[in-house]
Amino acid sequence: MALIEELDQQGNFLFRWRSYIPGFILLLCLYSLSRFEFLEDSYEINLYYAAACFAVSLLGLAVRCFVIGYAPARTSGRNTKEQVADVVNQEGIYSLVRHPLYLGNFLMYLGPVLYFRDVPLLIVFSLFFGFYYERIMFAEEKFLRDKFGQDYLNWADKIPAFIPKFSGYVKPKLSFSFRNILKREYPSLFGILVIFVVFDYAASFKVGFGDWMEPWTVITEPQIWAFGIGAAFYTIVRVIVKTTKWLVVEGR
Repeated sequence: MALIEELDQQGNFLFRWRSYIPGFILLLCLYSLSRFEFLEDSYEINLYYAAACFAVSLLGLAVRCFVIGYAPARTSGRNTKEQVADVVNQEGIYSLVRHPLYLGNFLMYLGPVLYFRDVPLLIVFSLFFGFYYERIMFAEEKFLRDKFGQDYLNWADKIPAFIPKFSGYVKPKLSFSFRNILKREYPSLFGILVIFVVFDYAASFKVGFGDWMEPWTVITEPQIWAFGIGAAFYTIVRVIVKTTKWLVVEGR
């Protein structure tokens, strides 16, 4: 098999399993827990640092939301079985970068990695992400090139793949849809919250030498509030999505 076909095959395989990458990164992060200490030996100071890391993840989610808010139907989706694209999306953030969703994913996953202040972990994460998503992006671009031909190539010649440019923004023709964001991205927000709550609990347990027989003794008030609000938000939106059409937007 020629290398181009092999890379395409690998990319399409990884594309189908891309939703599980957070699990691998989570395991990597928990491995670093054995060397973890609170920043300046203070839970409060460490909590501020955790909030800064959480903000990095929220920035990644904001990038994803910006994409989804303007995305037409059958583009920028969560499909996993096969590549889907009815048009080459060249407006909005796609006029600045070709793979904005994966840029958003990188920032979302970067937040939890930064929490552990572990340079080897950061390097391994970056290499893993680059290897994993490079092949997915290769497969996606081959699909788009084969389907749309020169129209795709003309766009790709002008737009960087991953690191965005900061000029030449093209305003989308579609209006911004907050309902479409809620419908498609509510699991991402809850997932980020859960990861940070779990990490903060694990760190508190490790640093505070929690009792394995009474693990609830190191649960903190910020953990309870963050998880409680996140779980309530997730439950309410999921019920709306599954039982109503309030978040259905025509053409999205």
